Amino acid sequence: MQTHDFPNKWWALIGLSLLSFTAFLDYTIVSTALPFIQKELNATVLQLQWVMNIFGMVLCMFMIVAGQAGDLFGRERIFIFGFILFGIAAMGSALAGSIEWLIFFRAIQGFAGAIIFTIGVSLLPQAFPANEQTRAIGIFSAFNGAGLAIGPFLGGILITLFNWRWIFWVNIPIIIAGLLSCIFALKPAPPSTEKIKIDWMGLFLLMIGLGALVYGIIHGEQAGWDAPATWITISTGGAALLLLYFIEQKVTHPLLDFSLIRNSHAMLAMLVCIAAGFITSVFMFFDPLYLKLIRKFDALIVGITLLAIPLTQVVISLFFERLVKHFGVFHLILIALAAAIITSVCHALFTISGTIIFVLFAFIIMGYTWGVANVGSITAIMQSVKPEKIGNAIGTVFTFWNLSGSIFLALASVLFHWRESTIMHSVLMEREIVLSPDQHQQIHLLLSEPEEAKQLLAASFGKQASVIFDIFQDSFMSGFHWAAWFGAILMLAVFLAGWILSRR
Repeated sequence: MQTHDFPNKWWALIGLSLLSFTAFLDYTIVSTALPFIQKELNATVLQLQWVMNIFGMVLCMFMIVAGQAGDLFGRERIFIFGFILFGIAAMGSALAGSIEWLIFFRAIQGFAGAIIFTIGVSLLPQAFPANEQTRAIGIFSAFNGAGLAIGPFLGGILITLFNWRWIFWVNIPIIIAGLLSCIFALKPAPPSTEKIKIDWMGLFLLMIGLGALVYGIIHGEQAGWDAPATWITISTGGAALLLLYFIEQKVTHPLLDFSLIRNSHAMLAMLVCIAAGFITSVFMFFDPLYLKLIRKFDALIVGITLLAIPLTQVVISLFFERLVKHFGVFHLILIALAAAIITSVCHALFTISGTIIFVLFAFIIMGYTWGVANVGSITAIMQSVKPEKIGNAIGTVFTFWNLSGSIFLALASVLFHWRESTIMHSVLMEREIVLSPDQHQQIHLLLSEPEEAKQLLAASFGKQASVIFDIFQDSFMSGFHWAAWFGAILMLAVFLAGWILSRR
């Protein structure tokens, strides 16, 4: 049967879309489960951020290499391998008995996700003739958006009906259906005539640089900023990334295309991806904790509330072509950078009992920045970069999305933890309330179950229980606000850089 026969091409589209849907689903569904993972696996906030951060870190390390490996060894073969690995990692995550094992399997998911995100859309031209490819890519993209949008909502339903482990189990039947469709419908592409060489040195430096830098930041909070290992690790990471920048400019087929720095329009695309990297990594990590621990929402309501973010992203993506005709892609990017400042300031103004309408407004603004970054960056690259360099340029800006997200989440988590602990200890000492280290850690972890925490406090401190519980809540909000103001300052700097570029 020929590749372009009607049954084959549509089965291929269904299979690829289902598989891609699963990967994008896992990008957002985990956020709803964070408070429940924290409670069951006795995780600290710093450990919990690795569940989110490690996925993005590994993803950004291997995205471009995954594309090169697909060209070298066969896209179908690498893609199917990636999803088998993704399925194994999903099962491992669902069965994880400790936070360390969950982090490990999330790293494997990130590696497999790099294959999926990079190769998935490139397989469609093998199944569809040229005159049908735009339509196929549109349907494929709609599935991606649906995965992002339904993640928080589906996560809330699964946790409400079962438990957090089902956010990983749900992947398995979708993966099986998608793989079966792809195996029978996709045909091997003709071998590439271009000589492909993987930039192993670039990959090594990116892995060492990003891994050491993020680990050093987290280590500084846990072991102390005066610990020699902290600054040795951070210095190693910074030196590796600096060396990567210089070496990549001399490589024929570089891992990252740093020549984009000289292209103002491409730099605008990179800046909006950096802004999106912050809001999708930092706020999508802290917002579920805020809604569950502070607002006392159950899992389903957390999922429904968070749904405002990816739904806005999907709407922006669907209407982006019309918006470009009216405003131009670069004006839309500048507005998205301003929106990133607004949502950061809104987060800094969240309170324990404020109106939920204000929270939803902040989430919708987040979704706008996310949507423009997702589609606008590609459009900006296509309008300003030579055709033969578009693929590597897109890979570079999306690598910076995940790179910035990983670093900013590490920094924001450390800032949050430092501020939360400082306020908590200060107020407890001021009121002459003494807690042992074990009581401090135990009560902090029990914040995911407020009523149980109050009972524990009442048994130990009697009438002072409610006072202590309020102190824990206030300290959480103080750390949350500092992380948000950090984002506001950072986003202001990114906006000013974008405004200067737009004036050139």
